[in-house]
Amino acid sequence: MTINKLLLGAVVVAVTSTFGGAQAAEEIRLGLLMPTSGPAAKSGQETLEAVRFAVELINNKFDIDMPFARTEGLPGQGGAKIKLIVEDHGGRPERGAAIVERMIVEEKVHILQGCFHSSVCAPASQAAEKHGIPMVTGTSESPALTARGLRTFFSVTPTASDIARDFFTFLKEVSEKANVPLSTVSVMHVNDVWGSGLAKAARAIYKDFGYKTLKVVSYPVNVSNLKSEVLKLKRDNPDVILQASFDPDAIMAVKTYQALQLQPKAILAMGASFNSPDFIKSLGKNADYNFAHTKYHPALLKTRKGASLVAAEYKKRTGRDMWDAPARAFTATMVIADALNRAKSLAPDDIIAALRETNIDGADTIVPYRGVRFNDKGQNELANGLITQIRDGKHVAVWPSSIAEQEAVFPMPGWDKR
Repeated sequence: MTINKLLLGAVVVAVTSTFGGAQAAEEIRLGLLMPTSGPAAKSGQETLEAVRFAVELINNKFDIDMPFARTEGLPGQGGAKIKLIVEDHGGRPERGAAIVERMIVEEKVHILQGCFHSSVCAPASQAAEKHGIPMVTGTSESPALTARGLRTFFSVTPTASDIARDFFTFLKEVSEKANVPLSTVSVMHVNDVWGSGLAKAARAIYKDFGYKTLKVVSYPVNVSNLKSEVLKLKRDNPDVILQASFDPDAIMAVKTYQALQLQPKAILAMGASFNSPDFIKSLGKNADYNFAHTKYHPALLKTRKGASLVAAEYKKRTGRDMWDAPARAFTATMVIADALNRAKSLAPDDIIAALRETNIDGADTIVPYRGVRFNDKGQNELANGLITQIRDGKHVAVWPSSIAEQEAVFPMPGWDKR
């Protein structure tokens, strides 16, 4: 009788291990690459906190009307919880692949997320592809990342191509309304994969919107002075400047525009820099009337059911308002959770298959995306953004009209009229 009971117990253990018991106990390891030092350290630190909060939301119970908030762990994986493993890349591309190699070989991560900088994301995702481990970005915007068609790489965020399209569409609308023609455009960008992506995207479409010339001015990463670049811009005298800069150089650029009295009709920036709280804090009135393409704005709190509570919790934890980069990173982590929850197992191929089947309604996010659905290159084909203008030290949504709080002030007032 005792032998029969032992045999029965062994069968039960074997069945439980085969059909979910071991899986339920398995910790899901998410490796995150983020710049917590270097040129984008401040933005990277604030973005990291949004990912940490997303993981806590998934692992624990919160009274927030969002997927996974009211359960503990991932129901589809027997309640398994996510362990977040973080490493700082400092904005250095050579660190990307090395970090991924270590996380895969030593930490045995199931999936990766990163990297804020597209220049870091490029080698990092290539290393992940070599090992067959899935990687998701919510913050790296270079179109070149998904253009490679890697099997394991997925981008949730709009790319520079989407942003350039939005910029030119917006400019066409406001210039026609104000009866102010625009014919010349310059792109001012940091000379890396991300910044070059905006220049390439703008060059591909500027003639379609009636512009006669497009000039490009680039500068190196970790630049200490932008006077010569701004003087070149001033000689070109563009109607519009499109900008791709990191936090400190964005502030430096606008200070130099003002000092050298460069007066375009509009300055529009992509990415985190103009959206960073430190941009307004550092520039004061000179931040006003600049435009930024963003993927988050408080106006969304009216249309995204869980967004207000997520924003409140984020501010409680960081002392900062939710903004573009943290919102996008938070969204990417929730997309990862959705795929992990649906995956047949935690094997890389099963997670990749689940990512390819992703179909998330935009209402279940805190960003303006129509939803999340990946095309055959791994790019979210439902990603889109909105445009804000800084007015009296605050970002006001001005485009598209469906979400606009005020009409855009165009052309921008001169520096002496702020």
